[in-house]
Amino acid sequence: MISRLDIQLRYSDSDQMGVIYHANYFSFYEQGRTKYLKDLGFEYSDVEKDGIIFPIREVSGKFIKSITYGEQIYLLTTVHKLTKVKLTYFHEIFNTDGELKASGYTTVVCVDKETFKVIKMDERMPKIYKSYVKDSQK
Repeated sequence: MISRLDIQLRYSDSDQMGVIYHANYFSFYEQGRTKYLKDLGFEYSDVEKDGIIFPIREVSGKFIKSITYGEQIYLLTTVHKLTKVKLTYFHEIFNTDGELKASGYTTVVCVDKETFKVIKMDERMPKIYKSYVKDSQK
């Protein structure tokens, strides 16, 4: 599955030159991960209520062309790699003219919210894990 998120840029996302500040791309990637889970039929807030969180393990980004304030952009997110304890997502940001602006990867680890110990998704959230597995086999 490819999850699409249309991003509404705010003036506060840009620097004095009207260019979107580089750290905001990682916030866009976070929004993409949440949207991907929602597209699978699950809410991240429900996952947290079940005592599970997904802290970032690794993040990378390639900035290809600056995004400027006022541009219309969207983010595509896919699962790049899945194990029982972590997920790696691939993200691409495009403008409405189809220009690739940036790409990157984020890896999250499944942990218990109280203890921060790594847990297996197939044991603690089997429905969601099965949805990820099913989706990644397409």
